[in-house]
Amino acid sequence: MRMLGRHSPCKALDDPPQPDQDGLPPRLSIWLLACLLLLPSPQIAQAKEKEIKIGLFAPLTGPKGSFGEALLQGATLAVEQINRQGNIRGVKLKLIARDDAANPVLGVQILRELADQEKCLAAIGSADAATVLATMAIANEKKIPLLVPNGANEISRKGNRWVFRVGAYDQLMAACPASFAIQELKWQRIGLFHENDEFGTEGARNFSRAARRLGLNPASLAIFDRGERDFTVPISKILKKRPDGIAVWGTAQDAAYLVKQLRQLGYRGVIVGPSALGDASYIEICKEAGDNTIFATPLPSVSRTPSVANFFEAFRTRFQSTPNDTAASGYDAVMLLAKAMQNLTFKDQRRVRDSLANIENYELTQGSYSFKASRGDGLRSLPLLTYLNQRLILLHDQYHPDPRTLRP
Repeated sequence: MRMLGRHSPCKALDDPPQPDQDGLPPRLSIWLLACLLLLPSPQIAQAKEKEIKIGLFAPLTGPKGSFGEALLQGATLAVEQINRQGNIRGVKLKLIARDDAANPVLGVQILRELADQEKCLAAIGSADAATVLATMAIANEKKIPLLVPNGANEISRKGNRWVFRVGAYDQLMAACPASFAIQELKWQRIGLFHENDEFGTEGARNFSRAARRLGLNPASLAIFDRGERDFTVPISKILKKRPDGIAVWGTAQDAAYLVKQLRQLGYRGVIVGPSALGDASYIEICKEAGDNTIFATPLPSVSRTPSVANFFEAFRTRFQSTPNDTAASGYDAVMLLAKAMQNLTFKDQRRVRDSLANIENYELTQGSYSFKASRGDGLRSLPLLTYLNQRLILLHDQYHPDPRTLRP
């Protein structure tokens, strides 16, 4: 009979494995651990996410194609900068652009596709007001944040919690000169001229509303037609009221001829008006008569704000052209989304919307954004400019009108 030594290294193959300290056999422990590692978790899913899709729709062709192209260029520049600087929590942004041809029906179809097929986290568009108004209901239906670069007042009057306006809007551009005239210049009696079209009528209404909220009604009102060149009668009517100051709401050329006659008939005070008075044709027509004209406008070339100067330089380097306010809106829209996503662990649309709605005092190319306690109008300030010796002069880098003038 063969005997085994006392310290034989041999061991029966069918001896059961000894349990580990958790009470499980080693092989089973390893198997369970492998299974657990294969299970998805929020952190692992986040790490595996390769890109965040942002949709953009705008008229890239047709009569309004230049606006859409500017919007796309601004958004593209922002996406490139963010991806180059480290992405959003390690995840790249991807911009998916579509041409809506300023067609509301096509815009609705595109936004549905961006939400359903492309699975975009948010969308930017359109540069066309009618298309924006048509797509707002789709943003609400699909629960996708929609950032719109359009100034029409109707957009925020709808009260859609999924829609956020980017850039300047009619109410803000009227509130700035109204607030400045009443609170800084101490006007008590205001003469108001406005062109007899939608632009002039709506602008005068916004200006008057802002003035009333500051406790003052325009003392007198005169209306003129587009293309009119003899303003003697309405000017005489206004000047008889001895106004402290005069507001003119109309296109650059028509306003220029009116202002020129105002000076000829003896008015020497300050004139306030819309951003249209920043057009080169205004000062070319009225020349020295245009001095002491004050207006608010986004993205002036004379801005001293570092963020604006950096944007101009980066845009010119990338596209070999000078950006306009539509390009700035595309840029700001992407930057606002990046800001909203910075502290989100899960990048779902509702959380992005809620984060956008809580943005406060965030400085971008066109001014300071605060969506908190608003109905979707984010911008709260604009540069304020005037003419001196027929040259544009910056009065305020960012002028904040009285908050009462910006109430819905």
